[in-house]
Order: sequence, then C-alpha cells, then structure tokens
Amino acid sequence: MSNGTDRPSSGPPGRRRPRMGQWPVGLITTRWPRPATTGLVLSVLLVVAAACGGPSHPAPGSTTTSTTTTSPTTTGASSSPWSRPSPVVGADRPIAALSCPSTTFCMALNSADTAYRYDGTSWSSPLPVTPASPAPTPPTADISCTSPTFCAAVPGGNEVVLWDGLSWVRPQTLGGAQGLQALACANGAFCVTVDGVGDAYFYDGSWSSAVNAWGGPSSISCLGSTFCMATAGGTAQWNGRDWSQPQDVDTSGQLDTVSCTSPTFCVAADSVGNVLTWNGSSWSPPQPVDPVPVGGAVADNGITAVSCVGSTFCVAVDNGGRALTFDGTTWSKPSDIDDRNAVVAVSCPTTSFCLAVDKLGRVLTYR
Repeated sequence: MSNGTDRPSSGPPGRRRPRMGQWPVGLITTRWPRPATTGLVLSVLLVVAAACGGPSHPAPGSTTTSTTTTSPTTTGASSSPWSRPSPVVGADRPIAALSCPSTTFCMALNSADTAYRYDGTSWSSPLPVTPASPAPTPPTADISCTSPTFCAAVPGGNEVVLWDGLSWVRPQTLGGAQGLQALACANGAFCVTVDGVGDAYFYDGSWSSAVNAWGGPSSISCLGSTFCMATAGGTAQWNGRDWSQPQDVDTSGQLDTVSCTSPTFCVAADSVGNVLTWNGSSWSPPQPVDPVPVGGAVADNGITAVSCVGSTFCVAVDNGGRALTFDGTTWSKPSDIDDRNAVVAVSCPTTSFCLAVDKLGRVLTYR
C-alpha cells in the first residue's frame, strides 16, 4: 500500500497465489628531544632520507615513541542506515502491519487485534482495536493511516475499525464480505478494502456496499477516490467508477506488493526478486533486483513489501532479511539488515525515515 502503508503478502513465500480473476527489497611518528647543533643536522638528514624511501633511524641518544595510526574500520552494521531490530515493548504477538503517515506518527497492528502508536521516539501502551477477543487463529491484518487523527484497520475477518486520534472507534462488519485481505487509505479519509473473492468496499464517511473487483489482492495502493492499484496474480486499476480487468504483467513470480505516489508512478514487486514500474499507461517488464543470497533459500529473495516517496525514493524488503533502495534510476544491492530474518512490512513517510518490521515482530528504523 502507498502513503507509507505496506504490508506482507499472505501465503507462504514463493508460492503463487491464484491470479486475479481466477480466484474461486603505518604511519610511524618519531618524537625527537631538542638536539644539539650536530644532532640537529643528523636528524634533518635522517628525516630527508626517510621521506625519500630510505630506512629511518633515530638520532644517537634520542628517545623514540612509535604510534601506529590506522583508518577506522567500517562494517556493514555501523555504516547501515538501519537500526538493529528491537521489540515493541508490550507487544505480545508479532506485528502484522504498520503505517507511517509522518516521522512522528506511526501505527502498528498485531495479529491479536491490538495496535501500538509510535511518536517518533517511543511506542505507546497497547491500544485494543476491537472489544471482542481476538480469533484463535491469527487473522490477516492490515492498517492504513493518513494522519495522526485518521487510520483504518482490518483486524481480521470482515470487520473494519477507524482511529479518531484518541482511540479506535466505529467497528463495523461489512455485510457480504468474505475475508478482507488488503486495505489502503488516502486523501484524508478515503479508504478501500477488498476481500478474498474480489468484492471491494469504499469508505468516504461511511462504508459502501460491495463493488465487484477481480479476486483477492495481496496489496492495494491508493492516491484518492479516483486512483488505486491492486496486485495479486496481476494488476488492476480503480478509476473512480470500476476496476480494470487484471493485467498479467509478471509471468515469473507472484506480485505481492505495490506502492504508488502518482497516477504515473507505481512500483510493484514479486516473489522472485523482480520489480516493475508503472508509467501511467503500462508496466515495465519485470526487472531482477534482488537475487537469491549466497547460502540462502530459494524464497529468500521474495520481496514482501515496498514503500515509495515520490518517484526518486523507494525501499523494498524481502524474505531474507534484506533491504534495497531505489534512487529514481537504479536499485541498490540488497543489504542484510536483520540477520536473515524475513522483513515483512515497511513504511516510509519521507526519504530519510522508514519503519520496517520483521517476522518476529521487531521493528527496524531507517534514518
């Protein structure tokens, strides 16, 4: 999802989901004492010899102190813009999704219908999303925020809940929905969520009845009420009236995530390390940017989430605990940021700040 909202795909890494429409990222320094005149001449000669490559010897009777100076060693961890993963204090279940509309406001949702708010420095105490007890089996959860006073969450099943800046309010079960899978919000208070059989529901002050889409999506990104892009087996676009028929633009892998920043720029990524770019009228061919790591499993290069800011900055994360960035022209090489633990979600509100979460529910910060 866009606007800083990106979540993991459902289903095991590397397995293709049913396509839309088919459902049902050394100097040695020498300290000389004050010499006598003769010693001074000898010292000068020796320094000149050393500068010319000859052997260096202390002047007779002098005291020497040897100090080796080396350049500081730079490691991947110390030079990485990513922090080490750390748990969200108080979270008793792994974080399933997160959304950051700004650097000082993020909301994370776990698989037990509990949210946690981030203020740029620390996490809040648990914020129950629904009054009912969570389902015994962790549901598919998703969240999307547009400001500190508006978020929508799909905590699992067919229920949607809104955040008003103080608490989670107005839980509602969408009639006829069959397993809500993905959610995206934009433009203040516009949202869309789609279920497993391709029924879409829109929010613009109230939730609409079902609108036919094209199968259960893995990810949705919206810019407003007239532009959304969804991915699953293919890509489908919402134009404010209806969904386009899915395009099977990637035959090599399962499209699992998408992020759009304008009607002429989206990035989608798949389960085998490819990215595709939307230019407003068509998708580019799949571009391999995330190869299988040395010694890693085949599915480790599956890109689980992508988040873009404009058309010159994107971050993608993968099943192998790696991240890669896009500068508008090229993608960086993947770098390990989580000791090969899968990173399952990422959200970037600016080019200098992102949050990501791994499969253990730990959060990583990009600065």
